Amino acid sequence: MARSVNRALPNLGKALAIAAGQTGAKVICAGRRKDRIQQTAEEVTKAGGVGTAVEMDVTDPKSVEKGVKQAEKSGPIEILINNAGIITGLKPVQELPIEEWDKIMATNVRGPYLLIRAILPGMLQRGFGRIVNISAPIKHLPKATAYCASKCALDSLSKAVSYEVKGTDVLVNAVEPPFLDTEMHKGGKKPEEVVPQILELAALETGSQSGRIVKLA
Repeated sequence: MARSVNRALPNLGKALAIAAGQTGAKVICAGRRKDRIQQTAEEVTKAGGVGTAVEMDVTDPKSVEKGVKQAEKSGPIEILINNAGIITGLKPVQELPIEEWDKIMATNVRGPYLLIRAILPGMLQRGFGRIVNISAPIKHLPKATAYCASKCALDSLSKAVSYEVKGTDVLVNAVEPPFLDTEMHKGGKKPEEVVPQILELAALETGSQSGRIVKLA
């Protein structure tokens, strides 16, 4: 498997990173919490890959630019998995603070946009790239307007970028995992159960379909 960048490591992100490491991949573990990304990078290496921790705030353009430059010291980034996502206290839309809306949108939409913006030019120049955005199956959940809006926007971003790079070997898809038992949501499938399907999208062969929103069972 090619070199990859994986963000937001706890739970699903961590499971993806370690599984990629088991294939011998070079995995850049990027996130804000230094201790966690470093621990995951070490587990990637123990699994047979090469793990590198890169501190990055995906909502901050300067942090993303700096982090990507640091990541590229390990080699060209061929796979990007945008996994960072947050959902905060559930509130009716009229009670949702503007700051809370902005925080969710910044992490769930601005973050993937900034990383795609930073990494896509190199993929196009080299003629190869795989981008997988982690979306969600819930799009119309009451009292979760910001989260739902952010995931709808992420789906649209995925499709729009796939159309922009049509005719190249850069494939852009989004995936909707079922409810997972993670820090953000208790109960559901274990993250490890959906990892193989997500990594399949990250390793699609040339000529495979792009611009899909793939719903996982």
